[in-house]
Amino acid sequence: MCAKLVLNYFSYLFVFFSINLFLQKNKKEILELPQSLRCLAEGLPELLLNAKADKTVQKYYYGFQKWTKWASANNVAVFPVKPLHLCLFCKFLTSNGTSQSVLTEIFYSVRWVHLSVGESSPTDHCLVKNVFEGAKRKVARPIIKKDVITVEILEKLFDKYYDPSDLLVQRIITISLLCYSGFLRSAEVLCLMRCDVKLSSTHMEIFIEKSKTDIYRDGAWVVIARTGTRLCPVSNVELYFKLANLYEDKAEFIFRNVTKHQDQYVLRKNNKPMLYNRLREQFIQFYQPIVPDISRFGLHSFRAGGATAAASNGVPDRLFKRHGRWRSETAKDGYVKDSLPERLTVSKNLSL
Repeated sequence: MCAKLVLNYFSYLFVFFSINLFLQKNKKEILELPQSLRCLAEGLPELLLNAKADKTVQKYYYGFQKWTKWASANNVAVFPVKPLHLCLFCKFLTSNGTSQSVLTEIFYSVRWVHLSVGESSPTDHCLVKNVFEGAKRKVARPIIKKDVITVEILEKLFDKYYDPSDLLVQRIITISLLCYSGFLRSAEVLCLMRCDVKLSSTHMEIFIEKSKTDIYRDGAWVVIARTGTRLCPVSNVELYFKLANLYEDKAEFIFRNVTKHQDQYVLRKNNKPMLYNRLREQFIQFYQPIVPDISRFGLHSFRAGGATAAASNGVPDRLFKRHGRWRSETAKDGYVKDSLPERLTVSKNLSL
């Protein structure tokens, strides 16, 4: 909830920022409108912002603020941005060891701000495109992806910590199994409410109300089978619900902070989800003793681990893609880490 409030705060900042730019760009035309239409015109920037997700808006806001700070310090026009000035800013960034991701963020932030108010973007200029492409090549570094969580690692977690009466332990076990089996991102699992989970004798259904790839917020149902093993996601969710006293159809966040009461952990009564930073801390605390190098793993390792296991076991691409809610084959394939034996099959089948 707090994270969502922060995002909304930056969204509002960007709304006000966009309104000023929009009015500045279209002032003459707006003044020529009847009074009844001027109010509608002033509300357009807010609609324009809804074309992007909250986190994207936040990223663009931060990106453009970096440009604003540099432009103001060097006495150049903040808006509209001139192509040459943007190229100089790019050179400044590369000279100061900026990463490729920051360059990309600046490029698209400037583009979004201009297009959102109907202004031609300097990022469409050939000079700007070539300078940014050259800069990205110059600062490029190899992408080092996190290692995937495997079933063997999940079994080690279970063996070391499982306690059917400990809510704290069961929380990290349940989150791990849900993210692995449902290909869930950390933001998706933290936003889950009790009313989003439907249990049955054969499986459970999880409603993902808001997802990074669900651009129109239609929501998606993820189905997870009951396996009958100790790592069964469904039975572990049921145990967690029992320990946490979570009842069906209530709009309560499932994964909240806990507090100790009479030698037992209980969920806090305030209906606020566990924050990402807290989940990250818990992940490191519980997984550090059971993996070789905790720095090689992250919360996204669960989604990548589940995806890799599904691909290795021959799950059809269509079902695989739907389960992970990927919009493209490229995005889906980026999560799969091929094993050495699988990679060797290429050269083994070249008739040499």
